[in-house]
Amino acid sequence: MGTIDSVANGFEAAKQHLRQPINHVLPPSVLLYLVPPLPSIRTLLVLLSLSLLVVLRIWCILPGRNPHPTVPRSSAKKDGCTVGVFLGSGGHTTELLQLVSALPTSRYPRRIYLVSSGDKFSLNKARQLECRLTGDERVRAIQIPRARNVHQSFLTAPLTTAYSMAFCIYTVTLLPLVRPRDAKRVLADVILMNGPGTCVPIVAAVYLLRILGLPSPKLMYIESFARVTSLSLTAKLVRPLVDRFVLQWPRQPPRESSANTVYSGWLI
Repeated sequence: MGTIDSVANGFEAAKQHLRQPINHVLPPSVLLYLVPPLPSIRTLLVLLSLSLLVVLRIWCILPGRNPHPTVPRSSAKKDGCTVGVFLGSGGHTTELLQLVSALPTSRYPRRIYLVSSGDKFSLNKARQLECRLTGDERVRAIQIPRARNVHQSFLTAPLTTAYSMAFCIYTVTLLPLVRPRDAKRVLADVILMNGPGTCVPIVAAVYLLRILGLPSPKLMYIESFARVTSLSLTAKLVRPLVDRFVLQWPRQPPRESSANTVYSGWLI
């Protein structure tokens, strides 16, 4: 019994010891190694200055500050435009493909389809459209990791969004820059979007080019026909950033008007 009592007393003493504040248990010299060093004032000022410069640069290149569209590049006039088409699956895909099918192939002869990973429905629909327009089922498609999967927790969404954004920066921003000099240094002349959330990483990748002053695709977002009275979350996020924001249903001008927004009426 004496041995058991001594062991119990030892455990109790250990518990009481662990309940003490850490500064009473560990010496100050050890605590200094556990606390990460704070950045210097100079480092903080440099980071703050860079952040302010980036924000100012984005503010200066926002489409709303330049309501007059830029003149198309001469090469685009001569060779026709390459259209990037982001297919957001389901009804988004159906709507946007109907719009693309109405574009004159003489002016827009080339199409690049941006598809969410695992979206076989959109790929098949794109092949059907290409077969109808050109007689060839082969399509140039880029599968983009989804920014957020259906029913995905909002806690893990930032991780998948960061991965999707990194992929878009590599595909939309970096790869076109290493093309041969006689090739276009942009993924497409214009990118059409109709939702969902993966539009945001695409827009961010394009804006990285614009911040650096490099050639970049024009961005056009067409709000879904199903959005009659309110905008989708994706539309609210990208609206200040895209070159043209198209509404298919009228809105009250005081609440919905902006320089880059147009009301086109029904497009489908």
